[in-house]
Amino acid sequence: MKKLLLMTMLLLAGVVMTNAQGNVEDPDVKYAADLLRPGTVAPEFVVDAKDTTDNTSLSSFRGSYVVIDFWASWCPDCRRDIPKLKQIHDEYSPKSVRFIGVSFDTDRDAWVGCIQKNKMNWLHYSELKKWKKESKIDQDYHVNWIPTYYIIDPDGKVLLGTVVLDKVENELRKLSENGLIDKREIEDDKCWATPDAPEFPGGEVARQKFVSDNLKYPDIAMQYGAEGKVIMMLEVDENGNCGNFKAVDCTVSNYNRAKFDKLTTFKQEELKKAISLAFAKEAYNVLKKMPVWKPGVWNGKPVRIKLRQTFRYNLK
Repeated sequence: MKKLLLMTMLLLAGVVMTNAQGNVEDPDVKYAADLLRPGTVAPEFVVDAKDTTDNTSLSSFRGSYVVIDFWASWCPDCRRDIPKLKQIHDEYSPKSVRFIGVSFDTDRDAWVGCIQKNKMNWLHYSELKKWKKESKIDQDYHVNWIPTYYIIDPDGKVLLGTVVLDKVENELRKLSENGLIDKREIEDDKCWATPDAPEFPGGEVARQKFVSDNLKYPDIAMQYGAEGKVIMMLEVDENGNCGNFKAVDCTVSNYNRAKFDKLTTFKQEELKKAISLAFAKEAYNVLKKMPVWKPGVWNGKPVRIKLRQTFRYNLK
């Protein structure tokens, strides 16, 4: 009788433990309830370079999936996730997934030091303002807990918001298995977290002025009132020299409808291709004129970086 009673108690205990384990609360229920819903357009923000203006905006990565990591160097849970996040980055960044770390650090040296120490080799950004008190980006993205992760889809909309890194990995795995992640090798993300990154003479404002001063409007585009943009990739080597120019996106966004309507569909498509090519050639010509940059240093060693430069062709 005693044995039967003991076995019954053990079975009941097992049932209680199973139920307790099955009812373990998903951290997202408590900490991610207020995050932006899937399908919401991700709020825009611009990653600056050394507190100057730069065109590295979130929207410039349209066409790729983007993982945003909201974190801070002083956050124990964030630091715990770093090794796993690095593994995910190393697996999916070659498949055209972009990564942006958004820090709530207020101490620049602590922020940069953590990035360098842990070799977090992706794009980083911080307002260097207090979380929940002065920072704007945490309000835009409803970040009430860190680390918080978002996946943004190629249309710039939220695909996933979570505080659980495993969910990010699972979602990326599904996208990869379904063939939705491009397997092309792409350029490394540029990382401006280090204060010693290669620098255009005069800074980023000077770089944009150089582009606007040297960019010519192609005659064929002018003739048909065409507008658009070109995104070029370029490499700055250890000595500050620019090279390896490549157009990764070229778009004709507007043109004189009356003139185009007079052409056959075939001629219209051929003309758009010709205008796109003219846009890209002019962008290439500007990059060839670029002066030598101030060389950069990472962890005491000379570095080369790959970055993007956007060229906009607007008639107004």
